[in-house]
Amino acid sequence: MIYINDIEDERIAFYRSLRFTPKLHKDNRAFVAEEEKVVVKLLQSDIEIVSIFGTKQYLEQYSDLIASKSISDENIYFADISLMRQIVGYRLHYGFLAIGRQPDDVPLGKLNYPLIIFNALANAENVGSIVRNAAAFGFQSIVYDEASISPYLRRSVRVSMGNVFRLAVHHSNNIIETIKHLKEKDCKIISIEISEDSQALSEFKPMDNRYCFIFGNEGIGISPEVLALSDMIIHIPISPKVPSLNVASSSAVILNHFSQL
Repeated sequence: MIYINDIEDERIAFYRSLRFTPKLHKDNRAFVAEEEKVVVKLLQSDIEIVSIFGTKQYLEQYSDLIASKSISDENIYFADISLMRQIVGYRLHYGFLAIGRQPDDVPLGKLNYPLIIFNALANAENVGSIVRNAAAFGFQSIVYDEASISPYLRRSVRVSMGNVFRLAVHHSNNIIETIKHLKEKDCKIISIEISEDSQALSEFKPMDNRYCFIFGNEGIGISPEVLALSDMIIHIPISPKVPSLNVASSSAVILNHFSQL
């Protein structure tokens, strides 16, 4: 283990100024896991871990788990919590962080049905919440499009409580072509949206699990081009006094409903 006592120490460059995603992370397909439970889930996963940074207390508490990952001592750092807060650029509640290497995209053909697709989801907390809901209700595969943020963004990983480490993730550079490909493979495209053409949640009764749910942008919903390709549009019946539900809340209702079928 290496003791860090200088905020400018280049060995902890991956941990510096984390309020926004550093270019260093993007260039190296790296992501940060923060908070105790999330770091533990990363350590328990098969994802490559670049380094660990924590207070001495956390490193000693999880020494056996850290050792099981065969991380070099040269990539395990410790510091006082006050210095860690200065390095990351915000008030850490837990002095335990790790840098992981984002896994390669899982090819579409290797994903498990049913799928969840993000269409222009731009809020990290909503993305993290939907990922957590997906894992909770037994959904194993996520597709996010060119206009959505990555589920490996720091806040997404944190809100997902590390459950993204359990899921297969595919990044689509052209969601229209991706949906067309899925339709050619007999996948039913189900958009979650309130519209004149949408049907109540209870009206969709899948014959098998070869379908996907599309969740759209928090403000403008699912794009018209995606809706046009959908086999069905469904909504959650709610009080007319409430125009809509938050997309993450909607996902919990939808995914729980279909996990019971």
